[in-house]
Amino acid sequence: MASCADCKFFLNAQIMGSCRRYPQTINRHMNDWCGEHALIKTVMVNLPVYDIKTDTVVEFKKRGRKPKNDQTPA
Repeated sequence: MASCADCKFFLNAQIMGSCRRYPQTINRHMNDWCGEHALIKTVMVNLPVYDIKTDTVVEFKKRGRKPKNDQTPA
């Protein structure tokens, strides 16, 4: 399990160490856990989209702006 002792922003002292993750230094014990450590690796999955009007499964469309050189009408 990850702890402050494994963090690159933690400076260990005798009893309490210093967390330098943010501009303000915070005193922490080396066995503390602040939530910055990733315990579970998340994976993004594109799920199929069901279209109610046509009763079919359609492919996921990425939202966002069209490419600048795209000549197709909007």
